[in-house]
Amino acid sequence: MATNNTSIAIFRRTDFTLHINRVEGYFWCSLFILEAIIIVVLNMFTIIVFTKDRHVRKHSTYLLINLSSADMGVGGLAIPTAIFRRGNTYGLWKVEMTPAWFISTYGVDTLFFACSLLLLVSISIERLHATSNPMRHRSLTALAYKIWMSFVWVACVIYASVIALLLFYDTLGLHIWYIQASCVFLLLLILTFSYCAIFVTVRCSKQVQHSHRGKARRERKLTTTLFIVSLVSLSVWIPYVLFTFLESHVSRQFSPAVILNARGVCEVLFYANSFLNPILYTIKMPHFRKASVNLITVFCRTKLAETELYKF
Repeated sequence: MATNNTSIAIFRRTDFTLHINRVEGYFWCSLFILEAIIIVVLNMFTIIVFTKDRHVRKHSTYLLINLSSADMGVGGLAIPTAIFRRGNTYGLWKVEMTPAWFISTYGVDTLFFACSLLLLVSISIERLHATSNPMRHRSLTALAYKIWMSFVWVACVIYASVIALLLFYDTLGLHIWYIQASCVFLLLLILTFSYCAIFVTVRCSKQVQHSHRGKARRERKLTTTLFIVSLVSLSVWIPYVLFTFLESHVSRQFSPAVILNARGVCEVLFYANSFLNPILYTIKMPHFRKASVNLITVFCRTKLAETELYKF
C-alpha cells in the first residue's frame, strides 16, 4: 500500500479511542442495531409486497424495488460497519482496524448511499417523463426499466470502487472530498429541477381526455407520493452531508466527544431514511396498503392452520 496521508488522516479522525463513558457507546450501537433490524425487515417486506401482488406491480415499481434493495444494503451492510467503527472508537472492543480495512468499509457505505441517491434521482426523472409525456411513458417496456436499473447499479459499483482506490493510493489528496461534494450537489440539483419541472407541468397542463382521466389521476397521486419520499430523503440527507464535509472545520472548535455525538445524531437521521420509505408507501399508496394487509392476513392464516394441524 502506498503511503497515503489523506487515508491515514481519515482513519485516525474516525478510529481514535475516547476516554469517555462507555455507556454512550452502548447507547449508539444499540440504536444503530435497532435501526438496522427495522430497515432490513421493512424493506424486505416492501420487496415481497411489490413482487407478489399484481395490483401494485407496475413498471415504475422496478425503481421502488431497487430503492428498497439499496436501503436493505444500508441496513444489512453499511450500518453494521458503522457499528463496528463506533464500538471500536468507544473502546467497546479492541480490534485493530488498518487504514485499508477502514477504506474498504467506506467503499461499502459509498456504494449503497450513492445507489440510494441515484435511484431517488431516477425516480424524479421517471416521474417527470410520466408527467410531461404520458403517452410515450406508457409505451416504455419492462426491459427498458431493467436496463436502466442495471446501469444505476453498475455506475454505483464503479463510482464506489474508484473512490476507494483514490483513497487507498491517495491520488488526489483532500481534493477527493470536493469531487464527492460536487457529485452529490449535482444529483441534488437534478432532483430539485425535476420536481420543479413536474410542478410546473402539472399546474400548466391542459385538461386530459375523459378516457385517460382516471389513469392520469393515478399517475399524479403516484408522483405526489414519490415527491414526498424524495423530500423526506432530502431532509435527512442534507444534515449528514453537510456535517460530513464541515467536520474537519467544526472539529477545531468542539471536543472529540461532542463531534462524535453530533455525528451520531446525523447518522441516526440519515439511516432513518431507509425505513421511512415503506411507511410512506403504506400511508400514501392505498393499493400497497391493501396488498400489505392481505399478505399479513394470508401469512397469519397459514401459521394458524399449521398450528391447528400440529395439534391433531
